[in-house]
Amino acid sequence: MRSAAPRSLYLDYAVGICSVWIAAGFFLDAWAHGHVPIESFFTPYHALFYTGMLAMTIVFAAFVARNRARGFGWRESLPPGYRLAVLGIPIFFAAGVGDMLWHLFLGVEEGVDALLSPTHQLLGFGLFVLSAGPIRSVLFDRANSTTFAKQLPLVLALASWLILVHFGTAYAFDPGAGRTNAPPSIATFSPDYMTSIAIGYYKIASGVLTMILQALVVTAFALWTASRISLRPGSFTLLFLIGTLPAAAAFTNATPLLAVTGLAALATGVVADLLVARLDPQPENARAYRIFAVAVPMTYAAVYLLAVLAADGLWWDWNVALGAWMWTGIVGFALSLIGTARRTPA
Repeated sequence: MRSAAPRSLYLDYAVGICSVWIAAGFFLDAWAHGHVPIESFFTPYHALFYTGMLAMTIVFAAFVARNRARGFGWRESLPPGYRLAVLGIPIFFAAGVGDMLWHLFLGVEEGVDALLSPTHQLLGFGLFVLSAGPIRSVLFDRANSTTFAKQLPLVLALASWLILVHFGTAYAFDPGAGRTNAPPSIATFSPDYMTSIAIGYYKIASGVLTMILQALVVTAFALWTASRISLRPGSFTLLFLIGTLPAAAAFTNATPLLAVTGLAALATGVVADLLVARLDPQPENARAYRIFAVAVPMTYAAVYLLAVLAADGLWWDWNVALGAWMWTGIVGFALSLIGTARRTPA
């Protein structure tokens, strides 16, 4: 029996690019659900990501047909890393049929409903499985994947994963620290005064939790990646920019959210790239790994707060802003402890 087909950089790139195409298309559809009257399943927004999956399917079919013609069996016609990933195609299309039926019988979702719709979650899961292909392909061949060009498919696939995480949690994407998001000012001791105070406390609490969640997401991606491969300079910058900008673009409206998120992602990526180049953070190098785990989220949060301050002004007081910033570092440090934990003999 022949061994599996060798790694194909062309397949890795095709799947990585299509993954970003489809994942970004989810956010265009999410934007449409909140801004455009939609009464049908058949919309140009759905067409964008379904054509991306169709393109992905054609790529896989052509690759398998070519390797079959070269004498590879069905099981061996895909390189290592893709045998399970290809299951994402039927999952995605089955979820698509379910989504069409959902729209026909239960109506079209709006707002947060569109993010949490079960059929939309299944579409995301199908893409998640598929985009694991380039990640596993690069990691299987990490000894030869030492250049930016050979690592880029992994970066694109990870970026699609990050987009998917932001899609599933988009209701907790922007901490809302800018003055645009401040609760209305109510005269002291007026009938609505206590209501205004309660709204303010709620918005601060949810905003701080959102900042901590965003720190958790960014740091988890950074630590997972650094523990498995040493990425070339520029990789983390590209990962964070591609992975966060679609969400910001979908929800920015008339706020500076897109610019603020872009600056935070850019700065965090640059810091991560510099630390990888200088310290090579990995679980076996615990000190560097923990520095990396603290620096990444605190950079993201600090640049977010400073950019909001410059563009919109902060309505959070400095106790809240600095306290939330410190908590992002604590969360990163905690993740590094989990990443370096090993079972020891009794």
